[in-house]
Amino acid sequence: MSMDDVLTLEELAAYLKVSETTAYSLVRSGAIPGRKVGREWRFLRERVVNWLMQAGTEDDMEKNGMVQRDEWGGEFKIEEGQEKVALWLPITREEKTAQIGKAQREGVNISDLVAAYLREWAKA
Repeated sequence: MSMDDVLTLEELAAYLKVSETTAYSLVRSGAIPGRKVGREWRFLRERVVNWLMQAGTEDDMEKNGMVQRDEWGGEFKIEEGQEKVALWLPITREEKTAQIGKAQREGVNISDLVAAYLREWAKA
């Protein structure tokens, strides 16, 4: 086994061509086999490939909450009959971290802060 056979979370997301948030959601749900080493997740490429090969039908994906792509390449999943849409935000990781920190400090919903941020961004 070479070092290329082991993936970090960032490499997993790139390999699957999804956002890191989506990859992390799949990992946390137990859908993708991985192991935490210290504070970091690691994945064997072979197991990820096997997991991909076992993907079911669209009906299966709806039942188990798997992330799907719409005709425009947007990510979504169905949870408890509701469609949850992944939104690609025009912000850097630093800006995102700052917004999350601000929400935690002020005790407000991060979605409200991000919506306000996007309204300001759209005006510019």
